[in-house]
Amino acid sequence: MSMRGERGRFWLPVLVLSAFAAYCSVKLVRAHVDPKVDALDYVFTRDLLARRGSVYSACGKGYPFAKSVPFWEYCLDPVALTNAVVRRRGEPRRPREAIVKTIADALGLEYARVLKMAKSDKKSGYRNQFLALSSDPDAHRTLADSKLVAGVAIHDQQVRQYLHGRRLCHVLGSVNAEHCGSAGIEQRFNSELTGRPGTIQGMRDGRGRELYDKRKISIDPVPGSDVYLTIDHNIQFEAEDALRWGLQEYGAGSGWCIVMNSRTGAIPAMASFPDFEPLSFGRAPDEAKKNRAIEFNYEPGSVMKVITAAAAIDAGFVRPDSVYNTDRYDARYYKLPGDGSHKWEPTMTVKDAIVHSSNIVIGKLGYDFGPLRLYDSLRKFGFGQLTGVELPGEQYGILPNPRKRMWDKASQSRAAIGQFVAVTGIQLVSAYQAIANDGLRMKPYLVDRIVDADGVETFRHVPEPAGRPISAKTARTMREVMLGVASPQGTARRAAIRGYSVAGKTGTAQKALNGRYQDGLYRASFCGIVPAVNPHLVVLVTLDFDARTRFHQGGNSAGPVFKRIAMASLRYLMVPPDRPEELMEFTTDDEFDKVMEARARKYDIISAD
Repeated sequence: MSMRGERGRFWLPVLVLSAFAAYCSVKLVRAHVDPKVDALDYVFTRDLLARRGSVYSACGKGYPFAKSVPFWEYCLDPVALTNAVVRRRGEPRRPREAIVKTIADALGLEYARVLKMAKSDKKSGYRNQFLALSSDPDAHRTLADSKLVAGVAIHDQQVRQYLHGRRLCHVLGSVNAEHCGSAGIEQRFNSELTGRPGTIQGMRDGRGRELYDKRKISIDPVPGSDVYLTIDHNIQFEAEDALRWGLQEYGAGSGWCIVMNSRTGAIPAMASFPDFEPLSFGRAPDEAKKNRAIEFNYEPGSVMKVITAAAAIDAGFVRPDSVYNTDRYDARYYKLPGDGSHKWEPTMTVKDAIVHSSNIVIGKLGYDFGPLRLYDSLRKFGFGQLTGVELPGEQYGILPNPRKRMWDKASQSRAAIGQFVAVTGIQLVSAYQAIANDGLRMKPYLVDRIVDADGVETFRHVPEPAGRPISAKTARTMREVMLGVASPQGTARRAAIRGYSVAGKTGTAQKALNGRYQDGLYRASFCGIVPAVNPHLVVLVTLDFDARTRFHQGGNSAGPVFKRIAMASLRYLMVPPDRPEELMEFTTDDEFDKVMEARARKYDIISAD
């Protein structure tokens, strides 16, 4: 072997080792000289997430719908636990077993399990083993003490809790992984609920983990404001329970309901099905995320007849006792809608047309009233525009402007009976609220007040008038006219409530798909005012049928759901009966219902709505 080869084998390792030593020397010098290195490696500043504000029921702070709970996530690093020197001044070093015992006791874990984790073999993830989630501040103080415990990584977190599960999900909405609102009240009032983050400045060890007892600056975050809704959790429960029952009982694919205070426009209940789990909002189907009470445009059907009649009566165009003939093929009108198989008397008053839901008579009334006056009246009732309810995604509805020549001859009679136009549930219940409130329409609202972290009220809703579409006299007249609907002579005898007067109207709207009405598919509605004499509540129920069913008519399906909601709400609110004689005549609700059915057979009413 040549001398040159031996010399090369000697100097090559020397050169490699020398280069490595030089590299390490440079890194060590820079670590001690360059201030930026020290700041990056050891001193850190981090924002602290503020606790998100809570959302409460109208009943007050004792009844939260949603709240955020701060907690800590604890993970174990066996290497750090073994290598760290843990001891208090003047005491000997704590052994690993003592540290493990402290960790187990603080988190309520089995000692043997934590010890096994601390002795685990090297494998993927073994230096970041999940221990527990805890909101216990005493446990946090113990595990953050570097003179008592080592090897525990602590991550500040908070979890959003929806205390009623799916209930009220469309109103509350949800938050994403960054705790930003992604739907409902959570989205609409995200800035108020979020609060202001805090700041901490402290020290980290060589592996980048915070030394909790070395914090230099600690500014606590300011929690978000609390939002108090007009939703009453008791009425909301009754509304959702009744709506869910109606979907199952009558075979509807979806449905929605709204309960509104007739005097203020406050909403004590709003429900929509299908629903979703707020904590799994991202995985929910799009159809389940939609709040149909405000985000869905649909032809309302015969519930619109009340609005048409109210507008015409208020204008002095007709009176409740004004008479129309019931001939569908009247030469004075263009292609009138039919009344199904029902055979009416040759003439009918406007009042009876509402009670029996005659398409022909109300169609003629709308035709005579004219598209311009009808359009202006519908606008005054709030159709074709946003109500301003405090939820994202509200729709305008569809109300074509006849001044732009968008109404043909057929539309003039169809709009009067709830075809050709589209509404949202919140628009419809708001229009009926005007009739209940002696003609004064109030702006619907869901948020009563907002209170900041110091208990200061930063917002309180003051009931706000949204217009007067009709006079008080006309409103009272219409309530009297509507009393006949929930009676043996009307189309909604199953909506009658023992002891209370009900002023309402049914609607059975044929569904349209791809521009054509579908045979056998309907949306059934009932909107009612209770009590009719001294109104307290307006309740709308709509069931959307995806298949043929014998219960597709509003009086047969939506009416009974309305009855359940209204009856439970009136009794919960302790509204005194305005028909006490019915309480004396009928000892039970079942007896009352049977008598109503028996009386209705005498009239042989077939709903034409």
